[in-house]
Amino acid sequence: MIKYLFNLLYPSKAKCSICGRTGSEPVCNVCMASLDYLQGITCFHCGKQLNEKYKHNICPDCITGSFYYERAYSCFEYSGMGKKLIHKLKYEGKVQLAHVIAGLMAKRIENEGLQIDVIVPVPIHEKKLTVRGFNQSYMIASELGERLHKPVTDCLERITETKEQYNLDRSQRFLNIRGAFSVKLSYNNCKYMNILLIDDVYTTGSTVNECSKVLKSAGADRVYVVTAATGSNT
Repeated sequence: MIKYLFNLLYPSKAKCSICGRTGSEPVCNVCMASLDYLQGITCFHCGKQLNEKYKHNICPDCITGSFYYERAYSCFEYSGMGKKLIHKLKYEGKVQLAHVIAGLMAKRIENEGLQIDVIVPVPIHEKKLTVRGFNQSYMIASELGERLHKPVTDCLERITETKEQYNLDRSQRFLNIRGAFSVKLSYNNCKYMNILLIDDVYTTGSTVNECSKVLKSAGADRVYVVTAATGSNT
């Protein structure tokens, strides 16, 4: 009781979810400013940062690749503070960071002028969902749906428990994820829509590409991808 009354009279101040600084926001201004935001020239397809000396608008990976989504966009690079932010959300359960990421995504979508009908999160396997307790992509998508006033449809499911992607090379990633997703039988409203596919990190694009393939097969018109972070170009 004494501890309750003390907390009521002297509530603890909110702290930054990343560095622990006292503040009123989930992420302080210092950490937000430390993110490597994508600026300048980016690939017209995958959205990765391009070197200013690069003469083409399409990165080497996208020139030789085959993709089912129209275009991908990201907010910051998956390095430094950006990598720390994603890890805090996924592996330390800092779920309030989904709100922060959704805010950055909303600004990016508005700047790009994307016209979408529905938001779809990339699913995780039920075993991983049981262990982690949440799907970070679904949480981000839900926050984003409220900001954009768009419905969120959890119409994809991961039917295969695949290997972790982070320790696989580009070709192995595409093979590893092949056939891993399907559209839930209970959903049929993915048809004839412009879909915004949400994930936390874009590396090779293998995961979102396989999801886009399934969505297109189910009748989607166009699939646009937005992730919080993206890796560097090869």
